[in-house]
Amino acid sequence: MRSKKIIHLITTIEMGGAEKQLLVLAQKQIELGLQVEIIYLKGKPELKKAFENSGCKVNDFIANKSLIQQVFLLFRYIRKTPNPIHAHLPKSELITAITCPRKSFIVTRHNSEDFWPSSPKLISRLLSKFVCSRADHLISISNAVKSYLDYNKELTKDCKVSIVHYGFDVNLSISPVGLSELNSKFSFSKDIFKIGSIGRLVGQKDYPTLLNAFRKLLINNPEAALYIVGDGKKSKNLEALARKFKINSKVHFMGRTQHITEFLSLIDVFVLPSRYEGFGLVLLEAMVAKKPIIASNNSSIPEVLGLSFPGLFETGNIDELWKKIELTLKDDKFASILVDQYPNQLRKFDPILMSKRIMNIYEASGF
Repeated sequence: MRSKKIIHLITTIEMGGAEKQLLVLAQKQIELGLQVEIIYLKGKPELKKAFENSGCKVNDFIANKSLIQQVFLLFRYIRKTPNPIHAHLPKSELITAITCPRKSFIVTRHNSEDFWPSSPKLISRLLSKFVCSRADHLISISNAVKSYLDYNKELTKDCKVSIVHYGFDVNLSISPVGLSELNSKFSFSKDIFKIGSIGRLVGQKDYPTLLNAFRKLLINNPEAALYIVGDGKKSKNLEALARKFKINSKVHFMGRTQHITEFLSLIDVFVLPSRYEGFGLVLLEAMVAKKPIIASNNSSIPEVLGLSFPGLFETGNIDELWKKIELTLKDDKFASILVDQYPNQLRKFDPILMSKRIMNIYEASGF
């Protein structure tokens, strides 16, 4: 790599999947001898300290400014310090495409959804193709994301695309402070079946299916409890649905937390009911925690867990979901079968391998 520095431009550095994955990538790039700078566009800098502790420079000079200001300031900054840019998430990709010289940057697509979901499909395609026409390379985090982009015609014909799966550090430690904080707010009794889920409270995650399945599970398993980590625009709707089902005393909406590893250590089974996932980093987190996983069989989920993973259920199938949860909770052999598959699967998502693949793309792009 000619340049000894890479600038990562990302929409936020809050506690999301793409953001946490960038932290892993940045750590490995520093280990490989690169200088790494993180520029973010908006939100709270929740991961700032983690990035800085890894040796990254975190630059907030355009954070939470207007789009016009961000474009102007970034344009001026790039001209003064010309370094290759790696952009993540749509708004960052678009601003990079506007401000950077053509073929001087690469992008990573993290989501299997329209480039600009709030706009008509035609507009989304045009914006996506504009970015693709100017970027030197596009990295897709999964085959599912690449298939989605192809199907929705969001790539230009000459766009160079590589699939590089997320990498994940399996050496995670549990913080006693984090455990204490979670236990002080919520009851994680050893005498109950603890079902956990993590994700934004949005339509994509399909929590109504999980609440419906949990309602049925409680009929024969009244000692069970459901814990959901995350927030979002559907929070009030989901709380109302839990009250409607008369299971609200058993469902704990925990909001956001930085203590994901600690949360996973406290539950008995992890459930991901999503309608689609670009990757599903939380699946790797649950695998490392050695928790039995029940997840919907769509998009990248079987790509991460394995195509024949026994914990997969038909998307939206309430009966299949609650029965698999019950089987996992009551049949130690089935739970062990799920967990025993993790070591081989996790080897596919080695963070060093991931970072080296991306470095090879930088090399091929002349960075």
